[in-house]
Amino acid sequence: MTVKTTSALRGLAVAVLAFVALALLPAQAQALDSTTWVQRNLVGIGYLASSGVDGNYGPQTTAAVRSFQHDNGLDEDGAYGARTELALHNKVAEVQRAAGAGADGAYGSGTTGSVTDWQRAHNLSADGIAGPATMNAMGVARTVQITAQWKFPSHGWSVSGQFGCLDQIYIHESGWKVYATNPSSGAYGIPQSLPGDKMASAGSDWQTNPATQIQWGLDYIKGRYGDPCSAWSFWQAHNWY
Repeated sequence: MTVKTTSALRGLAVAVLAFVALALLPAQAQALDSTTWVQRNLVGIGYLASSGVDGNYGPQTTAAVRSFQHDNGLDEDGAYGARTELALHNKVAEVQRAAGAGADGAYGSGTTGSVTDWQRAHNLSADGIAGPATMNAMGVARTVQITAQWKFPSHGWSVSGQFGCLDQIYIHESGWKVYATNPSSGAYGIPQSLPGDKMASAGSDWQTNPATQIQWGLDYIKGRYGDPCSAWSFWQAHNWY
């Protein structure tokens, strides 16, 4: 075998290995969505006007991304990084599942049609956009705060009586941020679990899913204090809970 042939085979082997390695990467570690697809997803769930799908990541798209980040417990920098990509795909997939569409996290024409049909069947404005009213009717929480409120009845609490206290706890602990990490203690997530992996008891996606973090946090408050207002009273006296 010639040196030239050997080199060619080695090059082919390296290329094959690189392709296999890329294929094995989790979706969130691969290339981010194109600007057009980011915009289509934002339009689909009501954060951007349809006229904003122009392929230009300008002020309008930045503001829409920032609004989405605010609602979903992310740093509000307006930049579309891996964390925002994951959260946006997951939110679109929730809508798709509720509408009976394929849950691929991409709000294309098929999803628009399925959402339109769902809206018609539920006497809603049939525009194919899963804005706040449609999400609410679907049972898809638009914000991390709504996620928490919808879990209150199963814990025996009223939103009117207890949510204000929970809100104060999470504002002070993490600002309702999913990836919040205490640089001193290592406490993590919206409820600032210490250590963070305690939240694995609520779900394996505890590092990235606000619903999982909130479920664990509410269970913790229920078991230790009984309700959020008792936990908030303790927090005010001790600066932790």
